[in-house]
Amino acid sequence: MACKKRCSSRQTKWALVGSASVVLVFAFGMVLSFVLQQRTQPGCEQEAACRPDADMLDYLQSLGQISQRDGLLVTWYHAANSQKEMGAALSSNAMVLEADVTIEGLNTVNETGVPVMAHPPAIYSDNTLQQWLEAVLASSQKGIKLDFKSLKAVGPSLALLRRLTEDGRVRRPVWINADILRGPNVPISIEVNATQFLALVQENYPEATLSPGWTTLYVPLFPNRTYTRAMVEKMQGLVGALPQKVTFPVRAVMVRAAWPHFSWLLGQSQRYSLTLWQGASDPVSVDDLLYVRDNSASHQVYYDLFEPVLSQFKQLAANATRKRIYYTGGSLIPLLQPPGGDGLSVEWLVPDIQGNGRTAMVSLPDREGMILLNVSLQEPAAKEPVPIVRAPGGPALTLESCLLQLAGRPGHWGVHLHVAEPSALRPALAMLAHLSTLGHLPRPVWIGATVSHGSFAVPGHLAGQELLTAVAEIFPHVTVAPGWPVEALGSGYREQLLEDMLELCRALWQPVSFQLHAGLLGQNTAGVVARLLAASPRATVMVEHSPLRGNYASVRAALLAARAMDKTRIYYRLPRSYREDLLADVGRN
Repeated sequence: MACKKRCSSRQTKWALVGSASVVLVFAFGMVLSFVLQQRTQPGCEQEAACRPDADMLDYLQSLGQISQRDGLLVTWYHAANSQKEMGAALSSNAMVLEADVTIEGLNTVNETGVPVMAHPPAIYSDNTLQQWLEAVLASSQKGIKLDFKSLKAVGPSLALLRRLTEDGRVRRPVWINADILRGPNVPISIEVNATQFLALVQENYPEATLSPGWTTLYVPLFPNRTYTRAMVEKMQGLVGALPQKVTFPVRAVMVRAAWPHFSWLLGQSQRYSLTLWQGASDPVSVDDLLYVRDNSASHQVYYDLFEPVLSQFKQLAANATRKRIYYTGGSLIPLLQPPGGDGLSVEWLVPDIQGNGRTAMVSLPDREGMILLNVSLQEPAAKEPVPIVRAPGGPALTLESCLLQLAGRPGHWGVHLHVAEPSALRPALAMLAHLSTLGHLPRPVWIGATVSHGSFAVPGHLAGQELLTAVAEIFPHVTVAPGWPVEALGSGYREQLLEDMLELCRALWQPVSFQLHAGLLGQNTAGVVARLLAASPRATVMVEHSPLRGNYASVRAALLAARAMDKTRIYYRLPRSYREDLLADVGRN
């Protein structure tokens, strides 16, 4: 009996110990599982990258999945909606999963209000959004892009994302996509309501990267229009003041014809990027993709494309020796200046002209940069006026011959035409348009002049409004570079002079680069430069100086003060020795 009691007591004790051990093991397992889950959560080595509002490229680079911030390196999986497709997507090497969200039984008597994974016209699925997110978050490090074709699905989906994020489970970028504006070739209104969609995101899940697009229709072999300036400006009006990162989905088959508009859009904010996508039957041109690649920074464009186009594009894009074609109205980035790079690194080069007449040749220093051409007019008897380029104190060469010679010049360079004679403006623009049409102008082009307008109206100079009108009518794909007459700058760049120039240029959609004389900036260099740069996100300033107006020491303070305001958006046209002195001063500081 005593043995039974002792044995029973011993058994009870061991049972309690065993139970406690099980509890401890279970608790340890839970803690270990949580720790391991935290360690395997994407990007957690770099906290800023493992957030739903993180940049997708930063996130993927932090995981070691891409080597640099380049949208071409990102891979995608489309329509990962059903359980089967989701499983295949999770097993794939794709870096970002793209899936479609709708409401179960949408617009039927069976509508439940539950977000499910299906692409219209399907309204039922074996996969709810909650199941999809649980699986993706628990078993992968893949980025997330959710596409919405119905406004009804947005609110409950964002509420679910909010709960998961507050639980600390969404540790990766999340993109929220909807087509919110009517786009090219779409005859009826099928877009998601823009105002309501954007409001829902702001109220419920502002961490997301927005992916607002245009509805599009493209029919091969039929006439197709592309994105218009009005469409792009309307989109900017909707999202320009929002705080999120924004990536605009753009149909790749239409992008090149609309590049002036998308070049403008990318220039409006550093928060912006494009995602080029391809319809299943779209005949996307690799040359068009290369054109976009050459005219944007690598982090500004993602490429969501099908094979074999994607592989062909990647192969050619990696060829360092291929010929590049740059948009004449684009910025000097990335051609002459890396993104965020120093404007002082861009040099202005003045050509020499050797010989006369038909045998005249352009001679340039063996350096890269912007080639400055002073354009005037030659009027041969009984012929149309001909724009010419005249070297300082030397012979002249027709603008056409000069540009054709430059077209074959290798290396990185652009063209800055300074209209020295007002009557040369329209003939020069006509020549630019002609050569561009023939494909002989594959570089950024600036066109500028000393202009007369408002409080700086001075006889003999080109009327400011005429510069803008002629550019708009004849060849709008340029950077406009206006300057003030020296005669009007007796007391420096006064407020009224700045205001009148800004008012003149306010309606420009082209990039503008304001030309300033360093010796006339005075004590308010910082204020003048800041005011001009604030005119537009794409505005730049050119500070110039000639030895005839003083030595380097006389403008040193003004040059350094200008550079202190912004290193990327300020350029310098200086004699080479002055530029070297400025570089030395910058190095010392």
